[in-house]
Amino acid sequence: MSYNLKISKAFINHELIKFRPAKPDLKEGLLFAKLFDEASEGFFSSILGEKTYEIIADAFVKPNNDYSFENVMIIEYKDKIAGILSGYTLAEKEGFTKNVLFEYPEGPKFKIRIFTVIGKFLSRFLGPHGKEDFYIQAITVIKEMRGKGLGQMLMQKSLEIANAKGAKTISLDVSSKNKNAIKSYTKFGMKTFAFWPNFLKLPPVFTRMTKEVD
Repeated sequence: MSYNLKISKAFINHELIKFRPAKPDLKEGLLFAKLFDEASEGFFSSILGEKTYEIIADAFVKPNNDYSFENVMIIEYKDKIAGILSGYTLAEKEGFTKNVLFEYPEGPKFKIRIFTVIGKFLSRFLGPHGKEDFYIQAITVIKEMRGKGLGQMLMQKSLEIANAKGAKTISLDVSSKNKNAIKSYTKFGMKTFAFWPNFLKLPPVFTRMTKEVD
């Protein structure tokens, strides 16, 4: 009985799954912000506070920045958003508008400044490495749709996007404590490339994983 229940729970109609580019819509931006924060294990909200979703959504609807809708692919099930994929190449990142989070009206400037400083420090490790690398900034599926293969579909889509952009590798950074995510990426064929920090024998916080684009 439990076996049948498990199969029933995992079953989805693949004909009802579709991909589409994100739209510069504020409501969509708020959902993106929520999923993005979940993918970062609450890193954004821990620093930016209660206005986190609004701040990121404001950047989402604008072009040419790290959080822009232009860099986001949506996976839908039954015409509802089931997950997101956000990524870009080094060439794209180099052309992004700087400090876009400061443009949010009445934003917590001090918190945003702290976030920016931390981001610049982490960017020495996080982000695309090399001109032929497509960096997956965030990839996540809503809780109700996890365990149904959508994450692997998003990973496959990342390869297609990377190939279209002329990238030779895809890469991402994941919390070293997130063993389930690392296992999932390994299953997809990604390999551990590096750890951060990698000095003074400190325990790793982030694991860099990569895969060649076929």
